[in-house]
Amino acid sequence: MARITMMSESRRNRRKAARNKHQYKNNISRKDKIIGVLAIIVIFIIAVIAAYYYSLSKAGLKLF
Repeated sequence: MARITMMSESRRNRRKAARNKHQYKNNISRKDKIIGVLAIIVIFIIAVIAAYYYSLSKAGLKLF
């Protein structure tokens, strides 16, 4: 016959606390993450364009 043992409530709570201790809360929503990544990409593109125009202006070309 199989022997079924019940886990005490305090042991069950300790195990649950140990599992939950390693989890972290992430309060940043998916929408905010997407907006942040898009903002970083836009800033990078603007910086590349500014560097390109700066190098052309230093080369003596009239841009505007």
